[in-house]
Amino acid sequence: MKLPRPVHLILDWDGTLTRKDTLSLVGSIAYHANSSKSLPPWSDFVNGYMNDYTEHASRYEPISSARTSIDQERQWLASLTPIENKSVQRVESSRIFKSVKASHVDHVAASSVSNDDLQLRSDWDSLFQTLLSSPSNKISILSVNWSARFIRQSLLSASSRLTSPEREALYSYVTDMNIEANEISDLESAQGSDGRLSKDSDTGIRTSADKLSHLPLRCQRKLDMCPLTKALSEQQDDLVVYIGDSATDLEALLAADVGICIRDDPMGSSQRELSETLQRIGVDVESIDEDIDLKRVADGQMVVYWTHGFNMVVKALSRLEM
Repeated sequence: MKLPRPVHLILDWDGTLTRKDTLSLVGSIAYHANSSKSLPPWSDFVNGYMNDYTEHASRYEPISSARTSIDQERQWLASLTPIENKSVQRVESSRIFKSVKASHVDHVAASSVSNDDLQLRSDWDSLFQTLLSSPSNKISILSVNWSARFIRQSLLSASSRLTSPEREALYSYVTDMNIEANEISDLESAQGSDGRLSKDSDTGIRTSADKLSHLPLRCQRKLDMCPLTKALSEQQDDLVVYIGDSATDLEALLAADVGICIRDDPMGSSQRELSETLQRIGVDVESIDEDIDLKRVADGQMVVYWTHGFNMVVKALSRLEM
């Protein structure tokens, strides 16, 4: 696929590249590594987070139905930072990941793919291979997941199972591709992890705003520029395409040159929440079956696209005109 401008494709992981959330699989690494120890059930951490979130949401104003602007929704998402950090601290305090090593992460990733506990979306490999057919394009992952190594090893395992001629090239790319996520600390230590995550509250990727901060600076500025002061046609850097599925993707979707929502049929709860939020704050959402119109974005119009599958993303990008 030859594009008039290099593309930087940035993908969320859970629910976007994968068909469902994988954090529980990351949690299972702890039980695999410490099978002889008595550890608190993973449900304790899930319930603790949900209780904190529910209590916070019940007190937060304005309530969701009254948040009708992008700024109001960004403030709400930013208010979740203490909730996310508390969840991390709860897990760290339990030392559930103590003694976990890189080999444990690799084993769980490989077995999860092999057992279909982790399923990548159909045509993920076609999307990668099509974009990577041009050396000027690049692909990266931006995730709030707790282990970048788990993400990479899962993709490597899935790549090794492909039968296409491009399998080796794809495996090689995934080996070194940029994956921005959190990580279990000291995985390479002989003693294994001390039970903490390697990124603290300041450097970790927990929220929508954290994801936004990892986009190119011009994209970060986009949400604060009204109207946009520089047309896309005048920009010479990569065309940033972001694909996500949930609320933590909101700001990245709006800030990217092209934001694309993954939606199942029927939509999952996170997808439905994102869909309702976009509608509530007045962002146009159109099917990617229609041509992606970069002229609208250059004119300051906020638009996000949606699709059921990666095959449609490839077709839409091939029709781009800039």
